Amino acid sequence: MTSPQPAVLVVGAGPAGLAAALSLAKNSVPVRIIEKNDAYQVGARGVGIQPRTLEVFANLGVLDDVLAKGITQPIMRAYAPNGRDIAREWNFLDVVELSPSVPYPNPTMIAQDDTEAILRDHLQRYNVQVELGHELVGLEQDDKGVTAQIFSHTPNANDTNGTTETLRVSWLIGADGARGITRKTLGLDFIGETRESEGALLADLEVENLDRDAWQFWGSTGVGGVALRPLPGGSRAVLMGRIESADMVWDADLSRIQEHFNAISKRDDIKFTKVNWVSKWRPNIRMVNKFYVGRVFVIGDAAHIHSPTGGQGLNSSVQDAYNLSWKVALAYKKLASASLLSTYETERMPVIAEMLNISTKLLNRYSFNIGSPGATANPNAAADPWMRDAKLRQLGVNCRWSPIVVDERTPAVEGEVKDVYGVETGVVCAGDRAPDASSLVDIANDAITLFGEFSPTTHTALVFAQQDGSVAPPILQKLESYNSHASPNSPLVQSIVILPSTTSPQSHGDYTSAKTLVDREGHARSAYAIKDDEPASVIIVRPDGVVGAIVEGVDGIGKYFSGVFGTSV
Repeated sequence: MTSPQPAVLVVGAGPAGLAAALSLAKNSVPVRIIEKNDAYQVGARGVGIQPRTLEVFANLGVLDDVLAKGITQPIMRAYAPNGRDIAREWNFLDVVELSPSVPYPNPTMIAQDDTEAILRDHLQRYNVQVELGHELVGLEQDDKGVTAQIFSHTPNANDTNGTTETLRVSWLIGADGARGITRKTLGLDFIGETRESEGALLADLEVENLDRDAWQFWGSTGVGGVALRPLPGGSRAVLMGRIESADMVWDADLSRIQEHFNAISKRDDIKFTKVNWVSKWRPNIRMVNKFYVGRVFVIGDAAHIHSPTGGQGLNSSVQDAYNLSWKVALAYKKLASASLLSTYETERMPVIAEMLNISTKLLNRYSFNIGSPGATANPNAAADPWMRDAKLRQLGVNCRWSPIVVDERTPAVEGEVKDVYGVETGVVCAGDRAPDASSLVDIANDAITLFGEFSPTTHTALVFAQQDGSVAPPILQKLESYNSHASPNSPLVQSIVILPSTTSPQSHGDYTSAKTLVDREGHARSAYAIKDDEPASVIIVRPDGVVGAIVEGVDGIGKYFSGVFGTSV
């Protein structure tokens, strides 16, 4: 069976590119994903998966595999100058108990190459294979599509040096990193700074005799510092070392790495047996001036790079991909408003700008003297560079200012300052993360969660019934009307009627065009701030898990979907 002509070319097979390709494939969009490297990347790189990204992974169906490979954040441990006595132990961040609205409240640690392997495995289930050794070397676009020039490194009978292919697609997503060709070809400015006087050396190693229950630090001011962060499974760990001078060389030579570590740590019992990956890192803090030009988009490191302090990079990249992909899917199906794709930039650019601000502030607090926590850091100090704010979990990241969100309960105030990282508490508004709710039951009395109902391919309308269980028929009729433009197996909107705990699904049954759930413990009404004395409320959740609308009736539903579908529906 021949593959369909791709509608989208994804350039780059890191977490952002893979998440975009998987989301598109789930939406039945023909997609190709190419990677210029001849082999998959090896190395830990981004290891912290924040709660908001765990929710994305849950919606994409990959979370169980991620959690099976990952570990919780270990404690932090700093050693005294003799290298063996413990000077201090502390938690990197507060451990939060799960709740009905937040089922994944704490980050998970997993090596980036493991994350990528999981995403590739799920992508292959849709018959989409990462094409290694395929490099974008040029692109042109017009108002109908994009023409890409792809160079294949693989020799063949006609050309021992490889071949160049011309591919025509409707859209191109550049996930090819800070040095990739997509941004450069578009002529985008990469605004920011590179700090040549600061830096660190990173190595992914196989390690023997390492205590794997802690992230461990050695060194002190004037001596330098090293740290070892254990990775899940096996014997891998990431070694981090301060760059002492601009001309310092630290290559992949195992004996030199061991010698450097031993000299600072004063330990001779911890043995390095293999170098998987080594890199010199310097703070490079930049963001593009535009996130798209015409039919070409940039996501992840192709759009923004920053300090790894705060663990926001991989997470922001995956969320870029998720914000964009459902919109491209609707455009492919000719169901998107004329301006829908432009909202990727409108919604993500302020978030990324604030993310750069947050991670840079953390960088400025971090002295690059890895060993200093044991001697100088105050575990109770607000400015302790080793402590992490709850905002970094990204559960408060929002797009309340977006032109396509509609909120009849909490209207936007003109001139109001954007609080893009938001807060995790308070009344949910349109543009916020859609919270989960547990302990709902269906007509068969089976336990249901809202996250189990949300889908990356469909809008989900939560219709909160009045106290007597009633819902105005025009509301459900309006919601169902949008599905006349979709295939039977791929609805545009799924409706869920949520009954109060005082009723039963058996007494009401499933509404003709909606699933019926009883909010047995009241968690859904609490999460979405639904009051008992109010008329029926409709919460519309987008495919990317964002609250698109909070409305009361038919007019509000129509206003929201006109912004998403335009005149196509």
